[in-house]
Amino acid sequence: MSLRALSSGLSRSLLALAALVLLSSCLSSAGPEAPKITDQPKDRVSFVGQQVKFDFGVAGKPPLTFQWLRNGVAITGATSATYVTDPLLATDDGAKYSVRVTNAQGSVTSGEATLTVKPGPTITGQPSAVTINAGAAATFSVTATGEQLQYQWLRDDQPIAGANAATYTLTAAAAADDGALFTALVVNPGGVVASQTVALTVLSSPTITMAPISQTVIAGEPAVFVARAIGGNLGFQWRRNGVDVAGATSRVLRLTSASAADDNVVYTVIVSNSLGSVTSSAATLRVVTASAAAVPNAAAQVALGKPLAAATAFTLVRRSNGTVASWGFNTDGQRGDGTVNTASDTTGTVTLPAGRTARQIAAGGAHALVLLDNGDVYAWGGNESGQLGTGDLLFRSAPVKVNLPAPATAVAAGRSHSVVLLNDGRVFAWGGNNLGQLGNGGRDSSLTPVASLIVSVVQIAAGNNHVLALRLDGSVWAWGANASGQVGDGSFKSARVPTATGLIEIQRIRAGAEVSLAISQRRGLYIWGENADGQLGLGLPSTMDAGVPTGVRRGVIDAASGERGTLVLGGDGLLVAAGANDSGSLGDGSTTGRTTFAAVSVVSQVIAVDFGGLSYAAAIGAEGTTWTWGDNSAKQLGNATLPATGTPTPTIVPSFDAIP
Repeated sequence: MSLRALSSGLSRSLLALAALVLLSSCLSSAGPEAPKITDQPKDRVSFVGQQVKFDFGVAGKPPLTFQWLRNGVAITGATSATYVTDPLLATDDGAKYSVRVTNAQGSVTSGEATLTVKPGPTITGQPSAVTINAGAAATFSVTATGEQLQYQWLRDDQPIAGANAATYTLTAAAAADDGALFTALVVNPGGVVASQTVALTVLSSPTITMAPISQTVIAGEPAVFVARAIGGNLGFQWRRNGVDVAGATSRVLRLTSASAADDNVVYTVIVSNSLGSVTSSAATLRVVTASAAAVPNAAAQVALGKPLAAATAFTLVRRSNGTVASWGFNTDGQRGDGTVNTASDTTGTVTLPAGRTARQIAAGGAHALVLLDNGDVYAWGGNESGQLGTGDLLFRSAPVKVNLPAPATAVAAGRSHSVVLLNDGRVFAWGGNNLGQLGNGGRDSSLTPVASLIVSVVQIAAGNNHVLALRLDGSVWAWGANASGQVGDGSFKSARVPTATGLIEIQRIRAGAEVSLAISQRRGLYIWGENADGQLGLGLPSTMDAGVPTGVRRGVIDAASGERGTLVLGGDGLLVAAGANDSGSLGDGSTTGRTTFAAVSVVSQVIAVDFGGLSYAAAIGAEGTTWTWGDNSAKQLGNATLPATGTPTPTIVPSFDAIP
């Protein structure tokens, strides 16, 4: 072969090789075929109860599939390009997470990222009770372990402004501070833990701050008296007609069954300590007779909202045919018809599931509940505290089902919490829990139903921030807020677990605002709680709160209470009312308040009643007529002829029939 030929052959070979290299280069520039991890998952550090997100970088020919692994084991359902853990547990500490990526060309597994889980706070040193003289300083301390700790001291379950250190000092304690309860909350991103609650005792001469209240009860039923006093290390001795009652040495005196012999008996209590003693004013017990009589169940029901502001009030009516009407404020979807708009006095209809009817309704501050004929519970409206039970904080303008462990038989709504009674006698609650409204012993709010610590319940009722439960044996229990004595145990301290009121032989319970009510088997009315406006109907000059159930009337079949007033329905179908009467909410044609019960004008043959929020009320007559009165700033009276100021005289809702 000649040199020229050899050279020519080599040139062709080199050109072919160059073309092959160029083709290979072009194919390579289109990207890798099999998956390749370009950015490994990173280690994560978080706290118990929180969630963390793992991600990574990958290249490869699509489509790509993903499978996340925990300690080398596939996590069910974790097949996205990122993975978010469930709320972390302490046992997740040290877990290793990786991801396997697959396509048609192959598979690759990333490196492992380590999860570090830090604990919530732990209290290592509890505060101690303190006893001091009036004028001295009281210091409470707590010690705790954990990272990023923060503190909040509570007094009687209410946050103390600025008390955010491990130590809290009350300077120059006054006699009125005697008996105050202090608790420390220790918080970090992993949770919150509460210290034990301890008492402050301030020594001074005894002073009675709430004397026992005169009352009227029915023979065979309980009578309960309480004295509230300050002075520190106090002792109590109750007296009957001036004679010591053997063994009656606590602040509460309970007669389990009053008799005719107790009629017109006068009770006093001597309160003493080492610095002196003081005797209360007298409380007279009247005992009347009455026979047992069942209270009727109404064919229709009215439920009025418990809003903070009068201008956000709304009204619900359960008609006898099982439909639910609504009107009034609707910014949070309170009307339950799928709309969100301005207030309206035009009657709307709550959207219930097809084929279902309502057995009971309940209205909260900005939300509502309905119990259906099949035992399902639906909720709608505001949800800032999780009071809809949907697991989130989103409001709903139409009813959504609440998931419960059994069919329900009753519903009740507080301002920001909800309660249901199940057909097995258990109580479940959800929403706000800052004052123990859920009755589960805890402090955390819940976005879903949790069990209250009570069984064998047959009725429930809810005020703004407290709950009543009537048990099968006729006893009444309560929990939640108690600053006005609405729990009924005489303590005026919040109750986070169900607490006995001492009442027995009760057949109906009601609650509203900071007031509790119970109707006995003989139709006697017991009432307790806030009385600043005379809404308990105890009469002048008694506007002090009642910390225990107090007998006030007989012949009662129903009752309702709002922020500043109370309505009572007698067996004769007539209404009486007591309280502040702002905006004419007592329905007597005036705006003059009163501390004793007097007749509501116009209405008759009433079968259902409710008192809403600050200053409005409603009643349903036996023939289906619905009356409303009081404030109308949110058009909650359902009557376009009425001004925003409302009316002090019950007025018929036009073109509406609660018993079609």
